[in-house]
Amino acid sequence: MTQPAALPRIDPYADEFQQDPFPAYEILRRAAPVYEVAGHGFYLVTTMTLVREVLRDPETYANSVTSVRRTEPPPEIAAEVDRIRAQGFPYRPALGLSDPPRHTRNRALVQRAFTPRALAWMDPVVTQISRELVAALPAGGVVDIVPAVARPLPIYAICRILGLPDAWRDDITRWSDAATASLGAKPLVTERWLTVERDMIDYQRRLVAELDLRRATPRDDLLSVLVQPDPEHGALTNNDLVWFVRELIVAGNETTTKLITDMVLRLSEAPEWWRRLRDDPRRAAALVEEGLRLASPVQGMFRRVTRATTLGGVPLPEGAIVFPSFISANRDRTVFDSPDDFNPDRPNARKHVSFGQSIHSCLGNVLARMEAAAVLRDLAERVDRLEVVDPGVVRYLPSFILRGIPALPVRVHPRSDA
Repeated sequence: MTQPAALPRIDPYADEFQQDPFPAYEILRRAAPVYEVAGHGFYLVTTMTLVREVLRDPETYANSVTSVRRTEPPPEIAAEVDRIRAQGFPYRPALGLSDPPRHTRNRALVQRAFTPRALAWMDPVVTQISRELVAALPAGGVVDIVPAVARPLPIYAICRILGLPDAWRDDITRWSDAATASLGAKPLVTERWLTVERDMIDYQRRLVAELDLRRATPRDDLLSVLVQPDPEHGALTNNDLVWFVRELIVAGNETTTKLITDMVLRLSEAPEWWRRLRDDPRRAAALVEEGLRLASPVQGMFRRVTRATTLGGVPLPEGAIVFPSFISANRDRTVFDSPDDFNPDRPNARKHVSFGQSIHSCLGNVLARMEAAAVLRDLAERVDRLEVVDPGVVRYLPSFILRGIPALPVRVHPRSDA
């Protein structure tokens, strides 16, 4: 299968694509579901069938991809970036870029902490902080919903699970932003590059001190679990753990922050769903699933072809890089009727792949669902509606890997009976 000659050139790094990728993905699903991105060394995979084929075959499509995911610093600051990085630990993959057996071992260390049963203790914690954040919204006033609600809730939760100090919450926001700044994006400006690198060194130094404390005096938290030696494999080093915990921090807040923000935007445009949620708070779970499908905060993940194969009629050589696009698969009209519509009543909303699938599926999916549903219920209890101040100027992050709105000012219309 060859790509149609009339197909327009599609560049995932272009601002037009990153702000609104859906027309391009619609074209690709119809005409070139496995599309070679000119000049960037990877293929976009866009239909649900083919995305699932990639995700379900981790032997053919490996997770260990270190190239193409991030942009590299420009030559004029490369030496300075190297100097800063030399002050910390060299990169080691933990979950996001590893394959068995390393992935199997690392996932086993944390998987039990993120099961529904294990997270039951977090439900009242999440409920309490959600209620406090929503109660603090200014009645009749304007507030940016991201720092007011969407960001602090998941950061507070991951702090509690890991056992990190509550006073670190602002630092975790800064570190998380630094960790994702160059992911699927154009090169950063010089000063931003250097700030990102320094922030990562600050994170590593602060975390190592906490790890050493847990080795000396274990507590009832996930950090204490991670520093304990494994009978078969021995102990993870600080070099292993700074990257492992960074992944947990990023995964523990980025998806939920972006999901909650995107849902506030959608519900601002669909007030009838606010009314239906107020009438029946149990609808929150359905709204979250449909919100996950449409928002797709993690738009996809790279995979490396380990052996020559054919995908969707396109021959792929060993070493080829593919990007199964979750956000495109989630709008595949062969799976979802009227896929661009926000319809929490659709019966198959949970068929989305927003959390991936198979051995690399997102560990934190239960927690993300819990957090988003808690916020929706609390908003419905106290707010008549959240009105996005200027929908026409809403912009998404400059990335084709993460999709999120960094700022969303809203006017709070309180319920008269709240």
